Amino acid sequence: MGRGVDGPRALAEDRAVIPHERHSLILRQIELHGMVITAEFAHRHGVSGMTVRRDLVALEEKGLLERVHGGAVAPAPHHPTARRRGPLATIGMVVPSADYYYPAVIRGARAAAGQLGIRLVLGVSGYSVDLETEQVGRLVAGGVDGLLVTPSRTFADDGATYRLLAGAGVPAVVVERSLEGVDPGTAIGSVRSDHGHGAELAVRHLVERGHTRIAVAWRAGPTAAPVLAGVRRAMGALCPGGETLSFPLLGAAAPPADQRRQLEELLDQVRAADVRAVVVLPDQVAMALVDVATGRGWRVPDDLALVGYDDEFAALSPVPLTAVAPPKFDVGHTALRSCVDRLRTGRGPAALTRVDLLPTLAVRESS
Repeated sequence: MGRGVDGPRALAEDRAVIPHERHSLILRQIELHGMVITAEFAHRHGVSGMTVRRDLVALEEKGLLERVHGGAVAPAPHHPTARRRGPLATIGMVVPSADYYYPAVIRGARAAAGQLGIRLVLGVSGYSVDLETEQVGRLVAGGVDGLLVTPSRTFADDGATYRLLAGAGVPAVVVERSLEGVDPGTAIGSVRSDHGHGAELAVRHLVERGHTRIAVAWRAGPTAAPVLAGVRRAMGALCPGGETLSFPLLGAAAPPADQRRQLEELLDQVRAADVRAVVVLPDQVAMALVDVATGRGWRVPDDLALVGYDDEFAALSPVPLTAVAPPKFDVGHTALRSCVDRLRTGRGPAALTRVDLLPTLAVRESS
């Protein structure tokens, strides 16, 4: 006579998952969701209910859970045999750089991971889409439970990484990038700085100091478009009759002599247009512009007011720079927590969050 769900067929299926693997799966289920239901776990993993109940007894004897009717929950903190185990989950993080802007984002993610008992694994892409997608693929193949990724490009410029994240099979959060253009149904979360708002803060600060003609000098990159849009939006709202001079800059890889020559050209254009205030992305270039301007005998801020963007090194300039400070630490911290929240509540669209955090303005001597 057969034994139903706990019969020979089910017992044969039990051999497909060895005991320590089942124990790990049970404990992770409890960590992420607060409880495990015996019948659901047995059905999901193709094992018998009798086997799961035996596993729960063994884990309770070790102080790793407490059995309840129909399943088990996490042990109470005061449980006499409760013991500390390994990390709740592993989150993979891929950023374009580890030496500018992103160290603070990484620190934020690490802080949140430490608070939540998460293991964080880091990869650096060097702004290479190929390396970026390779790293994401390797992390997924290695069994990470979630992903935090800053794509090197916007979706409009290259959507490969975004598409990879959408099909990764684990919760994914895009960090410091817009999801504009991505299909609205794509199950990717995002946490980023509102760089348009940061640019508006810079313009408001300069307009309040009497500047009605403002230049914006910028290096190409994912941050440039929202900064430019923010400058123009703020000028239109605060200074409708004012003027905005837009000046694209060479990339960081250009020869230093060419970069300095371009800054000389920028000052020539600024003087010709009677512009006495410049917003500069990033603040490294703003520091170099201080050097070129003072070399001409210009006084900062009397002859030229400057606001940098990123606030990485702005305070170290010979004339300390007023700078827009994106909330980098908070971006990393919020992104990690958002990813873990998706692990805990499931991966459906209802669990998605897309968060914009507002930069602040650090006012110093340059403006």
